[in-house]
Amino acid sequence: MTDKKNITFYPSDKLKSLVKKLMMFPGVGERTAMRFAIFLLQAPKHFVEGLARDIITVKDKVKLCSRCFFIAENDLCRFCEDETRSRRKICVVEGIEDVISVERSGSWDGLYHVLWGLLSAQDGADVSQLKIKELIGRVISENIEEVLIMTDTSVEGEATAMYIKKVLSKFGVKITRPALGIPFGAEVEFMDTATLRKAILSRQEG
Repeated sequence: MTDKKNITFYPSDKLKSLVKKLMMFPGVGERTAMRFAIFLLQAPKHFVEGLARDIITVKDKVKLCSRCFFIAENDLCRFCEDETRSRRKICVVEGIEDVISVERSGSWDGLYHVLWGLLSAQDGADVSQLKIKELIGRVISENIEEVLIMTDTSVEGEATAMYIKKVLSKFGVKITRPALGIPFGAEVEFMDTATLRKAILSRQEG
């Protein structure tokens, strides 16, 4: 495993600095970062300048939806603003990648709620760090009838789902989980759309 603090010698300090920054991306090692850096070095200047502008624009203009915590350019995201979606159903997911995966399956017409993590004793993530309190507030204020808990089937995902089910049970809301067929340990983000669609359409209470 490459030590990201002691990467290979480079003839240019500026190139080395760029590679080190690219290695901060999830799943990007030194070799991949170097390929990216060389690509940028050889790319037309207008492409690199456009990329830089897009990165800055996203950082400055894209924020979290004030209601569901998905990404948004305004106060509310496109799902919360869409009056054609079912307003009485919420799909609870770990992160924004999961929202994108569920949408691609074409099987959910309700709203979303992004937790921004899972309960994990190992990583030190507790209830206060997730958007669970906000979820409870939405269930009450928006008269939600169903909450589909679409967390991963990992130990952390199941623990999070059980906790949410427990805290919401007192409000009389219908709690559902995806149907069987999703292998244990699978991450929502990486499921194929056919499996995801079937799991959502065949969701069960509990």
